[in-house]
Amino acid sequence: MSGSKRRRILEAQLTGQQKRAAELLVANEWAELTEDGRKKTMQELADEISIARSTLYEWKANESFSDYVNYLTDKQLESMRGEVNVGIMRLIRGGANGIPSVKALDLYLRRFALLTDKTIVEDTRDTVLTRQKTDEEVRKDIAELDAMINGEKTE
Repeated sequence: MSGSKRRRILEAQLTGQQKRAAELLVANEWAELTEDGRKKTMQELADEISIARSTLYEWKANESFSDYVNYLTDKQLESMRGEVNVGIMRLIRGGANGIPSVKALDLYLRRFALLTDKTIVEDTRDTVLTRQKTDEEVRKDIAELDAMINGEKTE
């Protein structure tokens, strides 16, 4: 589903105030990255939308509202991809201390599928233990278990 189609579907489930509230909540989460770095309180956000603070908390618990907030957050993150790439390259080149970051190299290589985890599992169990039992063998095992439960001796 395209991003704009998903956005329309999510927005159709919300009121205008709810959409504005979601936008303000997301902007507030990113506020520490702004010049003043100050986040607003829930009361300040509620006042800006002209609703009670309790209503804002109710909306945050609503699945449709939450899905829209997550969608907006994902879009914000996508818009920062360039910054992330620059940061990773800076770390790969040695960052502030001149020592390349192994973790940044790992992220870069994984991002472009140049490094993958490969796990090989070998079954070293005895084939006698792993083979399928016959019906007769299963009946014999059941009879032995029944005898144990009844306190009888088995062969």
